[in-house]
Amino acid sequence: MEQRFIIGAFIIGIITIANVGLFGFMIFNPPSEPIDINYGGQYYPCEFLLKGKPEFWDTYDLKVKHTLFSSGTENNEALLSGEIEINVGSDTKTIELFHNAEESETIEPLIIGTVQRGDRYSTVIPADSSITSWTELTKAQGKLIGYREGTGAHTIMQMYFSEDPDNLNLSFDDFEWQSLKAEEILVAFQAGQIDAFTYWEPTPAIAVDQGLGKILRSYGDIALVPVSIHTTKSFAYEHPAQIVAFLAAHLDKMEMIQNQRTEAATIAAASSEEVGSEVSASAFEDLYIRIDYSIDFNESIIADIEKTAAFLNQTVNLEYDTRFLEAAHELQNLTHTTNIEDWVGPDGIKDSIPSSESTLQLAEILVQKYGLKNSNLNREVPLWNSLIEECFIFLENFICNQKSGMRS
Repeated sequence: MEQRFIIGAFIIGIITIANVGLFGFMIFNPPSEPIDINYGGQYYPCEFLLKGKPEFWDTYDLKVKHTLFSSGTENNEALLSGEIEINVGSDTKTIELFHNAEESETIEPLIIGTVQRGDRYSTVIPADSSITSWTELTKAQGKLIGYREGTGAHTIMQMYFSEDPDNLNLSFDDFEWQSLKAEEILVAFQAGQIDAFTYWEPTPAIAVDQGLGKILRSYGDIALVPVSIHTTKSFAYEHPAQIVAFLAAHLDKMEMIQNQRTEAATIAAASSEEVGSEVSASAFEDLYIRIDYSIDFNESIIADIEKTAAFLNQTVNLEYDTRFLEAAHELQNLTHTTNIEDWVGPDGIKDSIPSSESTLQLAEILVQKYGLKNSNLNREVPLWNSLIEECFIFLENFICNQKSGMRS
């Protein structure tokens, strides 16, 4: 009887201490607003706009922590480790992500959209140069070309010389290459340390805008090099409404680029300045014309990524789900409908939706329509349940040890 009293008092004491500690912690460390999605972006023209206009997320009642990574590899590592739930990456980084995920068995990646494709890579020569072809930039002529080894810029050059669409009869090895980081390449180019460079946007656009260079060639005809939006299967099917709302925000961003280009470029320029990139509004406006920022994707986009994988002698099993985007289009249309009660609902009939209904609640309705909810996935155990369970395991072990001590 006495032992039960001691144990009961012990449990009450633990709970009391925990509650007091939690109360004190909340007073001195007030809880921050919960984040729906941790998102890893990159230094892409459309991402600067998204970073500079958080109202895109607000429209869909979504709280997003948007981090811009300067490295696609680091961005992938963040997704693999669970630091973020969604990221973006070019075709080579998509291949790398699926390959590393399969080897490590940490996550199951899923492609849910794209953010850009087309003429994303360009070769830049000096603004006053008379060069008109790659034949004038060979190693034999003492020329040095800047690029970044192991990136899409590297792959697109290898593919270009392999396919030889311009009948140059030259190979990648006929040129002298120097691998440089994004922050180094313009400095080297301006100083005359390299004679030309191939890089992804916005670096070529910056060189042109600053009067340093001009475009020799772009490579959208060689490969679309789509930048895909990746998440994990577990997050997508556990939080489908958030995914749908997230993609709807991207659709709004794309429409602003298409229909309000000057305003979008101004916002992106200010955003780039905040992270030390400092791309002018005029450069962004040019980029918003030259590159395709479509969010939608289909099997042809997947086939283009697989083409790059085959060129790199890699086998990759790309998994994707277009239903999230289908639902996102419907959510976008619904959100921007003047009279929400005129919406034709999931059953194809006129539904009366209260105007007070949150956008995420509307997304949940669409989740049911498109069958995006997966109830078979494991749910996370609430923190307090885990703490209580650990407490009882500790007590059980404590009592067993006491009994063993008495018997001995």
